[in-house]
Formats: sequence, structure tokens, C-alpha cells
Amino acid sequence: MQKMARKLKIMKLKANNFNIMKKQLLLAGLSLILSTAAFAQKKNVTDAILLMRKYNPMGELAANKKTVTDAKNFIDLAAANPETAEDFKMHLYRAQIYYSLNEIAQLEAMSSGSAIDQAAAKANKEVAMASFKKVLEDPKKSWTSDAQNYINGRVDNVFNAGIVAYNAKKYEAAADAFIAAHEIKSYLGEDFKDAEVNTSLAANYAVEDYLAAKKYDEAIAFASRVSEAMPKNIDILISLVNINLQKGDVAATEKFINKALELDPNNKQLYYVLGTSYMDKKENEKATAALQKALEIDPTYNEALYQLGAHLYNLAVEKRNATIELDYKDPKAAQLEAEAMNLFKQALAPLEQYATQNPEDRAILDILYKTNMKLGNIEKAQEYKKRLDSTKE
Repeated sequence: MQKMARKLKIMKLKANNFNIMKKQLLLAGLSLILSTAAFAQKKNVTDAILLMRKYNPMGELAANKKTVTDAKNFIDLAAANPETAEDFKMHLYRAQIYYSLNEIAQLEAMSSGSAIDQAAAKANKEVAMASFKKVLEDPKKSWTSDAQNYINGRVDNVFNAGIVAYNAKKYEAAADAFIAAHEIKSYLGEDFKDAEVNTSLAANYAVEDYLAAKKYDEAIAFASRVSEAMPKNIDILISLVNINLQKGDVAATEKFINKALELDPNNKQLYYVLGTSYMDKKENEKATAALQKALEIDPTYNEALYQLGAHLYNLAVEKRNATIELDYKDPKAAQLEAEAMNLFKQALAPLEQYATQNPEDRAILDILYKTNMKLGNIEKAQEYKKRLDSTKE
């Protein structure tokens, strides 16, 4: 009985060993399945990398487009899978692929003169920026230098493409290229002043072309897009002011003037244009305040001196003319006369300064002579009469 017990015990041990071996085989099989799945996802990254090695921005456009599109399909699969979603190498190439999609779109626009799909470009840019950011913030900096080198290389390529477009007078495409160079440089947290300056130059010429053709809406759409890309670029905001001035959209003109003044609160020209805009709307107090602000910045600002003086003088004339329609006993007539005389007095200072700076302007000398006569400043009136008589017509 004891021997049988031992045999049973031994048999039991063998059975346990068999179960252990069975479990190990099952685990090994599961591990093989998992490894195969992970390999499949890493292969997507590898396939995308191999395709991108064929990509040459200076190569044939249609072939490049297919190459990058195919690479995108592989990298999207890798990005969607948890096994590779956080892989820094995957993010490096994902950023390059999505950047290259916009690079191709830019080259297509430059070659054909067509507009870029801005919604698609924005979406691609967001993906590229997110992946570059991921790589650049890697604590181990595994692929950081690769990302930096890629970005700086692409900045040079795009910037030079912008110069080529500019020299070919394809100003809108040039502006888009300079904007792209500026944006790519910003991935590194760096500013790119040359790209910003060149964007302003190209955009201004593009706007001039639109205005010459009286394509106001197209000019506004283009300049607005540039302003959205470079919100602190005052030159583009001033372009939007000028476009809307020519279009006759007073409300939009004022909106962009006020935006520009947020960036450059001491811009006398902006206050001058704002003042004339208020004059057109008969918002007289606002017009006076804006023109006075321009002169506060530059007391010798010729155009503002003339405009403020003329504005106040014309208001005075309007009030005086209004008294003619009233009975002289009407209290309102006396009030209007008093207001007119006060406006004549206010007009004197800017007009006199303007006359000092423009001594040959007979029209202003004549107004100063008549205004001083109205105000009872006889000696001053005679002085301006003498200057008027001695000035050649």
C-alpha cells in the first residue's frame, strides 16, 4: 500500500508538472501574439520612415505627394495604437510627415497660383506642432537634435522658396511661404524677424494688386488670413485699414484702426485716419478728440493741423448759418452764435500752426484773416491780410 501511495504521489507530481508546462506554453503563445501585434505597429512606423526617406522637396511634385500621403497612412495607424502612440521616434516622423503635407500644398499653390486649403493646412500644422512639441519635451532628449535639425533645415527651404516666389511677383504665395517659415521657427520657441518683415512686404504688394483690380473682398480675406497668422504685425492691420477705407466700410476701418492702436498707441497716422472716419460719420466730438490725439503725439503733424482746423472752422460756419433761419430774438440763435464763436476760436490754433509751416497757402491765410475779423482780432486780421496780399497766387 505504501508503494502504491508513492506511485500515486509521483503520478500526481507528474500531472502538476504537465499543467505547469501547459500554462507555460499558453503564456508563450500569448506572448508571441502580443509581440507580433507590437511588431506590426512598429512596422507601420518603419514603413512610414522608409517612405519619407524617398521624399525630396525639390523632386517631382506628384510623386512626392503620393509618397507623403502613403507615409501618412502608415503613421496614422501607428499613432492610433497604444503600443506606439507615445513613441518619440513615431512622433518625430509624424511631425515631419504632417509638415510635409503642408510643404507640398505650398509648392502646389506656388506653381499653379491657386489658393491653399486653409482648413487642411491648419489641421496639418496642429498635428505637426503637437508631435514636434512631444519630441522636444522628451526628458531623455532621444530625438531632440533630429527635430531641431529638421525644423531649421525646413525653415531655410521655405524661406528661400518665399524669396523665389517674391522675385517672380507671386506675392500671395511668397507671403504664405514666409508665414510658414515664421511658424516652423516658432516650434523651437524662437522668433524669426526676417520672415515677419518679408511677410509684410509681400502681403502689401499682394494687397496692392487686389486693390488695383478693385477686388476688395479677396484683399480682405487674404490680409485677414495673414493677420491671423501674425496677429502682432501692425503692417498687416494697417493694410486692412486701407482696404476698408477704399471699400468705404467705415465700421471695419475703425475696428482695424483700434486693433492697430492696441499694438502702436503712439501712431499719429492711425489717429488721423480715425478722426477723418469720425468726420464722415458726423461724430464731431470723436473726430476732434482723435485729431487732437494725433497732434498730441506730433504737434507739427501737417495733415492733422489742417484737418482739425478745417473741421472746427466748418462746424462754426454750420452753426452760424443755422442762426440765419432763426428769429434774432430766439434764445437758440444767441446760443448757436456763441457756440460758433467758440469753435472759430478753437480753429485758430491749428490753422495758425499750419500757416506757419505752410506760409504760401493762400486759402488758409484768407481763412485766418476772415476768422480773426469775425472774432474782433483786428490787428491779427490785418497781419494775415498783409501776408495774403504779399503771397503770389
